[in-house]
Amino acid sequence: MLGSNIHLVRIGRIDRRSSEEYGVLHEDIWYPQDVNRSDIGIESFFATDFDPDLSTGVNLAEEEFRWLPPIARPGKILCIGRNYAEHSREQGKEPESEPLIFSKFSSCMTGHQSQVEYPPHTDNLDYEVELAVIIGKEVKSLQTTDDVWDKIFGYTLANDLTARDVQKSEKQWTRGKGFDQSLPIGPLIQTADAISPPIANNIWLKVNGELRQSSKTDHMIFSIPYLIRYISQVITLQPGDILLTGTPEGVGYYMEPKGVLHSGDIVESGIDGIGNLTFTIT
Repeated sequence: MLGSNIHLVRIGRIDRRSSEEYGVLHEDIWYPQDVNRSDIGIESFFATDFDPDLSTGVNLAEEEFRWLPPIARPGKILCIGRNYAEHSREQGKEPESEPLIFSKFSSCMTGHQSQVEYPPHTDNLDYEVELAVIIGKEVKSLQTTDDVWDKIFGYTLANDLTARDVQKSEKQWTRGKGFDQSLPIGPLIQTADAISPPIANNIWLKVNGELRQSSKTDHMIFSIPYLIRYISQVITLQPGDILLTGTPEGVGYYMEPKGVLHSGDIVESGIDGIGNLTFTIT
């Protein structure tokens, strides 16, 4: 057993031997966990007395498996639009004065190393690398940001794939951002108790090896504590909810010429201290 004084560090979810399983990746060994699958599938990890079982581990390099989104059924996936000033400016817009909030859905999620089918309703599929925050405790009507970091369970990597032409042609962003496989996410949740808050981490994305996005998380207009407090004024956040915190400049649609995605493109992204996420457009 892993003693309770040892951090969980990295948690994920895979399909192995035709079965879904949650696990802890510790010192490059995967330890499957027996967790409650009744709701979001990861409740046991949020319990303060949960002690991960490290009695039986496997080397994933020697296994056939498929990465799944690290949380199976999050109650909410909330996203922040234009939260980096230079991303607003590359669109010819002034930075936002208040957070711009929209939603994705659990059906949008797909795992690390996924084959993402090019959606049929767009000719301008675009990428957006983002830091994703996993809520660990109920957050409701916060008046200050003093204790926000304590409400966070962990962090992972996400990509807010966008049908840019659809997004721009409709008043609501649901069809432009809420389609199937529009949220590659994972592969692992880096638990918040194991790292410093990611307030100045490098964030980057490459398409076919070409660097497209490169920034730091301290370039966000609205910080993680501000966003969580702001959202909690009207929406109660629950353990397992996911918050996408926005993307920096460098998205393909606003390049000259356009650098939107095409079938066969390989998209790689990373955030220092959090991990790397890769997927392929088919």
